[in-house]
Amino acid sequence: MTNIQISINPLAEYLEATTARKLKILEEQQNPDPVRIPYYQLAKARIKKSIELSGSLKPVNAGIKELNKRKPLKDWQKSDKISSIKALELYSSMLLPQLLRENDLELISVKQKHINFHGITVKVSPNVIFRVNVDGVKHIGACKIHTSKGKKFSTKQSKLVAAVLELYLSNCVAAEDEYVNPVLCFCLDPFAGTTINSNSKIGLDMAEVKLMCEEIKSTLARADNQGNVA
Repeated sequence: MTNIQISINPLAEYLEATTARKLKILEEQQNPDPVRIPYYQLAKARIKKSIELSGSLKPVNAGIKELNKRKPLKDWQKSDKISSIKALELYSSMLLPQLLRENDLELISVKQKHINFHGITVKVSPNVIFRVNVDGVKHIGACKIHTSKGKKFSTKQSKLVAAVLELYLSNCVAAEDEYVNPVLCFCLDPFAGTTINSNSKIGLDMAEVKLMCEEIKSTLARADNQGNVA
């Protein structure tokens, strides 16, 4: 096992998962399902658009109307419709960072969407990366959206996502004259009702995170030798 890859949201889930679920997360990440059902696709797209428009609810309201018009045929489509509407309704009452709400955003597009984190390739892939110019200072920020009705993030899990976002922006995106603002690096979870940024005063022990990454590497190394997981 020379290149361990894991997406940022599954990494956060791993932080507080049971032993059995940890193994399942690693299996799913090393052998992704090519026909994975696209839950919350429209909802996440509308939330993303809302953030890009400094929190405007027009895309969200339009998304709710579009979902209400849908006539799903399959059970998973019916479930996705109900949960997606709920996600958009919950997002509508959430508070975004003040700097984001009070300024127009300049969107940033980047090719590199991953970062090496304690020897693991973490696929960060922020939903939105943006720049805000305030009094001549260029602030850089990013958002990662987590939508899972049954697996809401704890504040600690969201803080991990936000911290990795800040690290990613600092190492892979920001120019020398740009300030990576930790308040603008945030994980948004509608079902948990939280917008946790990297500056949030939440007890995330990075020593624990390092141990978690070591556990992931050793687990996959053992599985590789035994022909399991990966």
